[in-house]
Amino acid sequence: MKKLFILAIAGMMAGVLSASAQFPPMGGMPEGMEMPKILTPEEKTAEMAQKYDLTEEQQTALLALNQKYDGKLELRMEQPTEQQDIRKMSEEERQAFFNKMMDQMGDMQAKQAEIEKNQKAYEEELKNIFDKKQLRKYRTDLRRAEAERQAAMQRGMGGMGFPGGGFPGGGFPGGGFPGGF
Repeated sequence: MKKLFILAIAGMMAGVLSASAQFPPMGGMPEGMEMPKILTPEEKTAEMAQKYDLTEEQQTALLALNQKYDGKLELRMEQPTEQQDIRKMSEEERQAFFNKMMDQMGDMQAKQAEIEKNQKAYEEELKNIFDKKQLRKYRTDLRRAEAERQAAMQRGMGGMGFPGGGFPGGGFPGGGFPGGF
């Protein structure tokens, strides 16, 4: 069962690698979703200053905060350097490839946990810069952006070839993949 799970994960990863090699960088994203542009602290501050009508003092404090958390609030994905066909690998190469993928998945989970911790700390410090109205608008914007991201993911997952759509609850009895994973 464990081997089947690893093969399923590897198949998905190979599919992602294959899709990224066949399409331009944005081609692998679900329909209606684009990779967000990562802004510099200065760009982010200018955008937020306009959006939330910040004073000069608030802008100065926000710039310092954005510089402090630069690169700590988002997962920056590295592009695969080469296309690998697991069908052409020896058993040892395939096992090493699967082990590497599993390690990367664990690393991503750890990075995501760190990002969530940093996002909470960022928002706590933002409370000292924004007034209540600005903070309320900021939080509303965050919720709206998350809802839009989730909707785009759901639309994109619908075409994955699984009955009923994507992975969560994907049309199989009990949801997800057959066999319970």
